[in-house]
Amino acid sequence: MLAQEMGVIFTKHVDQITSKCWSEFLQQLEGKGLYVVIETDTNGRVMSPLGGLMPMPCKNETLLILTADDLQQRGLPLGHHIVNTRDKKVANS
Repeated sequence: MLAQEMGVIFTKHVDQITSKCWSEFLQQLEGKGLYVVIETDTNGRVMSPLGGLMPMPCKNETLLILTADDLQQRGLPLGHHIVNTRDKKVANS
């Protein structure tokens, strides 16, 4: 199946996918040495289900699948991340 086709399927099924299913999917990626990084430019914050604040979901997000080396090059510890690109833009200005 092509990426475009799978993208359409994901949008149709995303509401039915449970957090347990997503966790299992992420664990499969981890088992292959891959990690999800969400880049967002929102300045809004919402409560994380695990406590603390996290960036609010927005339409201007980029999903990346990175290796441990990719994470290290970006200065991120091993694991999945939500990164605010707005902070990076301000630092580069």
